[in-house]
Amino acid sequence: MVLAERNALRTDLGAVRAVDTICAYCGVGCGVKLHIDDRDRIVWVDDQPANPSSQGMLCVKGRFGLTFVNHEDRLTKPLIRRPSAGGGTVLEEATWDEALDYVAEKFIEHRDSFAVLASAKATNEDGYVLQKMTRLLMGTNNIDHCTRLCHSPSVEAMLRQLGSGATSNSYEDYDNAGCLMVVGTDTSSNHPVIASRLRRAIDERGTKLIVVNPKRIDLCDYATYFLQPNPGTDVALFNGLAKVIIDEGLLDERFVRERTRGFEEWAASLADYTPERVQEITGVPAEDVRGAARVYARPPVPRGLEGIFAEAAAAKGYGGSCLIWGMGVTQHTCGTDNAHALLNLALVAGQIGRPGNGVSPLRGQNNVQGCGDAGCIPDNLPGYQGLGDANRAKFEKAWGAPLPSEPGLRATEMFELAARGRLDCMYITGENPLLSEPYIAHAEEAIKKLKFLVVQDIFPNETAEYADVILPATSFAEKDGTFTNSERRVQRVRKAIEPLGDSRPDWEITADLARRIARRLEMPVAQFNYEHPSQIFAEMASLTPILGGISYARLEALQEEGIQWPCPDADHPGTKRLYTETFNVGPRAPFVPVEQGPPAAELPSRRFPLLLNTGRVLYHWHGGTITRRARTLLARSPELQIAINPQDAARYGVKDGEDVVLYSKRGDLSGKALVTDAVRPGDVFVPFVKLQEHNANFLTNAVYDPKSRIPEYKVCAVRIERAGAPQVWRRGRRESVGPGRG
Repeated sequence: MVLAERNALRTDLGAVRAVDTICAYCGVGCGVKLHIDDRDRIVWVDDQPANPSSQGMLCVKGRFGLTFVNHEDRLTKPLIRRPSAGGGTVLEEATWDEALDYVAEKFIEHRDSFAVLASAKATNEDGYVLQKMTRLLMGTNNIDHCTRLCHSPSVEAMLRQLGSGATSNSYEDYDNAGCLMVVGTDTSSNHPVIASRLRRAIDERGTKLIVVNPKRIDLCDYATYFLQPNPGTDVALFNGLAKVIIDEGLLDERFVRERTRGFEEWAASLADYTPERVQEITGVPAEDVRGAARVYARPPVPRGLEGIFAEAAAAKGYGGSCLIWGMGVTQHTCGTDNAHALLNLALVAGQIGRPGNGVSPLRGQNNVQGCGDAGCIPDNLPGYQGLGDANRAKFEKAWGAPLPSEPGLRATEMFELAARGRLDCMYITGENPLLSEPYIAHAEEAIKKLKFLVVQDIFPNETAEYADVILPATSFAEKDGTFTNSERRVQRVRKAIEPLGDSRPDWEITADLARRIARRLEMPVAQFNYEHPSQIFAEMASLTPILGGISYARLEALQEEGIQWPCPDADHPGTKRLYTETFNVGPRAPFVPVEQGPPAAELPSRRFPLLLNTGRVLYHWHGGTITRRARTLLARSPELQIAINPQDAARYGVKDGEDVVLYSKRGDLSGKALVTDAVRPGDVFVPFVKLQEHNANFLTNAVYDPKSRIPEYKVCAVRIERAGAPQVWRRGRRESVGPGRG
């Protein structure tokens, strides 16, 4: 559509003003221009060419999916659960004073058994105030967020080997790399703008692409190598790639000698991972293992490099490689080992710390990086400052009271304890664990056992059905603040419309609640007297060295540029890539030997002969709480599809488009069969969005990686049956599997 047509259409839709801000979907951090009509409704969304992360691109969700902001289902009044005339209970509207006074009293009552689930959809300022209230007033580090369910293995491994869980490079390094290795992510569906940049590098610069995924994805059409390993065998594959690099003399000897430690011990641990042995374990042909290793370690110099990228390639005589991964490798019981194996590969090839290379765990939610930066994790204060005496003393001096020293509960541990009746009270903001937790029936039992539950969100959801109090929050479009994207870029979120109904920004609700708690506990009320999120950011920056040089004034002066942390002082320009000279763990990064173990906690059996893999689709985001309320997106993807290989479809008599039922030991779900060779024989794929009352987490297994405590969403054993098959009606359906079931 040409510019003149766009302008005419916006006028026809009644747009009267526009506001530049940041998209609320995924961690890419795209710039958007919201066009608003005279009734404060978003009627059109344009891209923002000046935004360096998105460069004028938007995906279908960013361009057509932000209308959820004005959806009629929005929560606009506080609700309190009260006795009903029929003998049960009912949620009734209340004033903010009624709701917050009640919550304050109940939180104090359960102060010794309290936990918080923060939101990675909210701003940095929302997260900072929430963790401050939790630590300072509730006296606990029991706060976590969705990173536990997506990239906690990446963070665990990266903290141990590199000293930071953040992406080491910038998106511009993808544009100038000689090789892109994309592991366990359907980038075209999850992060479409990143996928566009990858395709552009391949088309324009001749960049090589290696895709590692058990499911064929769109990017495979551009791949030099498509490695399709058996689920749960990633350690063997990456150990095998590393062994080829060493055996063929392709390692970066100087980098290994000067920038790493523990090489000899680690290299010895790879002895059994010959390409032929790797083929036996993973199913990936040995020649493809050798070929992919050669391309990753010695990629070609891309066409048309300029500046620092040309200089870096000239110094080495070959191009850089970017290692990009998603939840396909992290959501396993061996997720942390998988991440270590990836980092070992980058270290031995010296593919980290220079222009055109690096390691990148792509973030799922829009502000999952910032939520961790702000301190919404159980074992670190803001800025990943540990809970040791010196760090606590700094925050105690600023906040005026002692802080807890013991690490708190991780998100998955909260629900396990609640299920055992050992956690009484939770404050859940902007999350819906009764869609996102594995084995939802188990999570539902845990929620039911809580003695007091507060849900703070923009829409009613499955978890809120059990809440004692529901607090209506504003969306991203109704507040000021900052998000931090996957390349560590802090960007300004700008208020575009007034809050709907009586909804309030999360930071404002939490600060108001905190003042009421502080008053009752005779603690410092003034610690929560914020009038604008800029004051919150200034306090956070003053206590957080990686953000020390960032302020609202600088962000506004730079307009859409944003600033990449670490940015220690006001004269610092920000940091495009980490580890150029040293690591946060010291001058040398350690190799960590890891061995291939059992591929999963649950494997196929006679009764459940197929392996379930879960993931995303382009038109929905996470559980679908938001995208199911974007009419355009729902119209393109209205029902749950169960992808099955043609061989398996023939074996079980399933036809494309037919209604089928999928069973695991924990439950069942219904959907439409999608017969496709994108999945391997023996595998089925189901997106984890909830559609027509069915969700993949009715089936997934609540077992965890022992190091990061991430659930094993990616592998469990299932059985498929036609919906009308006699065995289905003879057996009937389970009475209670997940909330909201029909």
